[in-house]
Amino acid sequence: MQRDFRVECHSYDKLLRGSWRAYSIQPQVQLGTELSSAVTDDCVRLWLPAGTPMNWASGTRDLRNNCVQFYWPGRWFMLSAFYNQDVLIHTYANIIQPAHIVLNQLSYVDLDLSILFEPDLNYEVLTQAEFEHMSAVLEYDETTRVSALMALQTVTSLIQRSSSTGLFAVVPHRLDLTNLHTVVAS
Repeated sequence: MQRDFRVECHSYDKLLRGSWRAYSIQPQVQLGTELSSAVTDDCVRLWLPAGTPMNWASGTRDLRNNCVQFYWPGRWFMLSAFYNQDVLIHTYANIIQPAHIVLNQLSYVDLDLSILFEPDLNYEVLTQAEFEHMSAVLEYDETTRVSALMALQTVTSLIQRSSSTGLFAVVPHRLDLTNLHTVVAS
């Protein structure tokens, strides 16, 4: 099966930073240990097996680990969960302008602000200085700047509350690789 979903990452000034092709995962497909009730129909889930070519402005690099990405229309963040084979290593929450999703393609604007969190929900806000710098250099409008900081607050609050409910219930701590290979083969 072909990778059926194209993702484009842009900077605030609309320059293409990166692109990749992934396998889309239907909402009814169980990835592993996530709570199936936490997955909503509007959540776009993408499977990127290790070795997926990631085309960045600085060059193409193959993904080192398995990855599942989660995008929601209207939300100012997305999640990328990375796995050593089938075991969750860590998850990044990237603060973005809401993704533009059309058929088998999505594009988003990365706002240079991210959070790394471990399976035990210890977390670290990354790139805060980069966000401040790029916000000034690229002149993020006030709505974008405030929305990004509110998204950061929302994600960190959700991390502090619980992993078994809400947002983080969609991220499995262990993948069912057999099920994912079936999705890819169909």
